[in-house]
Amino acid sequence: MMNAFFVNIFVNVIKNRRAHWVMACVLSFMLNQLVMTAAAATLSNIHVNSGPSKTIVTLEFVGGYPDYRFFPLHSPERVVVDIRQASKISGLPMRLSDQNLVKLVRSSQSPDAHHQRVVLELAHKATTISTVKHVGNKSQVVMTLKANGAGINSSVSNKHISQSESKYLLTNNAPMTGKEIERRTVVIAIDAGHGGQDPGAIGQRGLREKNVTNSVARKLEALLRNDPMFTPVLTRNGDYFVSVAGRSEVARKHKANMLVSIHADAAPNHSARGASVWVLSNRRANSELGNWLEQHEKQSELLGGAGNALANGTDPYLSQAVLDLQFGHSQRVGYDVAMQVLNQLSKIGSLHKRTPEHASLGVLRSPDIPSILVETGFISNLSEEGLLGSNQYQEKLAQAIHLGLRHYFLANPLQAEPR
Repeated sequence: MMNAFFVNIFVNVIKNRRAHWVMACVLSFMLNQLVMTAAAATLSNIHVNSGPSKTIVTLEFVGGYPDYRFFPLHSPERVVVDIRQASKISGLPMRLSDQNLVKLVRSSQSPDAHHQRVVLELAHKATTISTVKHVGNKSQVVMTLKANGAGINSSVSNKHISQSESKYLLTNNAPMTGKEIERRTVVIAIDAGHGGQDPGAIGQRGLREKNVTNSVARKLEALLRNDPMFTPVLTRNGDYFVSVAGRSEVARKHKANMLVSIHADAAPNHSARGASVWVLSNRRANSELGNWLEQHEKQSELLGGAGNALANGTDPYLSQAVLDLQFGHSQRVGYDVAMQVLNQLSKIGSLHKRTPEHASLGVLRSPDIPSILVETGFISNLSEEGLLGSNQYQEKLAQAIHLGLRHYFLANPLQAEPR
């Protein structure tokens, strides 16, 4: 949502300035805030203290604050670490004993031009926690990996196990420069379509859409919960019905930055196949904008305290201009996220549409919250019904959505709230 900080500045200043001059200033300031990027530190060393059930990986950085994110991948088990750094990481791979939890530390294909990727290959599933320590202009990211099922006292028992300790020096990684900014956790509202007495579409073998969407939503929620970049929120956490308006209200209550609605498609033509992603149509956005302008409480809900000032003001065009800014931004974010998700979905299966489709679907009715609707495939297609009912394919769908979200918000991080 638009930060109330910017809107309050706007409302306070317009009392003594011409509206169009203020609009230009505010737009300029907001644009500068949106395009600011942080210069991150550069990875210089990796230490690995590894045992069979617990491993501590220490990433040493120089030149500022480390900008990194990590997430797990399965089959085989890995932890992927994306580091904001333009220069390539040299000197990897680092091989460890196969008896250790971490078997290999290697580089991988970068997600974009601004990041480098390090992959920790694991012997089996593990839970990862990271902390950051600062000493002067140096920083350490300490990642603690515990094998799933390892007890809380594993750190004690590991003292009696022969461990391998490795240190690796990475060269030719000059520090980057720039202004450091804080990042906010991205709140993602995950909406499992249908539910309860509403089964959604039903496949030829009897697979119900509501069960597919709930399963994929839970898998996506687990992935996001284990990714420090995100805070996931489910609009429904079981087999019950939630109204379209209720789904949006759950997202707004938790101050969601993005809403992802999960569905399965159906068509009379049983040969139709492939995934697609839908975004809010301009017609629906304009209709909802009109509704918000007519309801003062909705303006306040969207814009905070500044919403009251706008709603009670004498210039309706000013209110429309400010809301237009927010709604236009939400549409652009939704479209860009949809493109990222489609790119990931194309890697695991066929696409019905290669670009986002625009629709007036009810769950996309909140233009203050960027939103997408993911059609995971055609449940009416016999082969895709089999895929959609597969636990393995559902996991792939969840991973594709997760990676699409992650790639977008890595490139477009949320700004920290002003203090």
